[in-house]
Amino acid sequence: MTTVWIVVAVVVAALVAVSVYFKWPQRAVGWVVGTWRRTRTFFAEVRAEMKKVSFPSREEVIGTTVVVLITSVAFAVFLWAADMVIIKGYQAILKVVG
Repeated sequence: MTTVWIVVAVVVAALVAVSVYFKWPQRAVGWVVGTWRRTRTFFAEVRAEMKKVSFPSREEVIGTTVVVLITSVAFAVFLWAADMVIIKGYQAILKVVG
């Protein structure tokens, strides 16, 4: 049983030595601190950009919505009429040909 503990102690010591040699704990702490700073900077920039945004008034939203609805209805009517013309033309061609 003692040999197992000696092997475990040697492996743990080797892992600690390797992590100290490669400075993994400092890199991990640096990564956390760097990530936190970048996140704070990102949200500060988002806040600054949002202050520059101009949002439309209620009247502008209603006006553009009405324009979109009218245009959609006009295109729907046009496409329906074009479809009817194409169908009638196709049916006329079929009557003549066969």
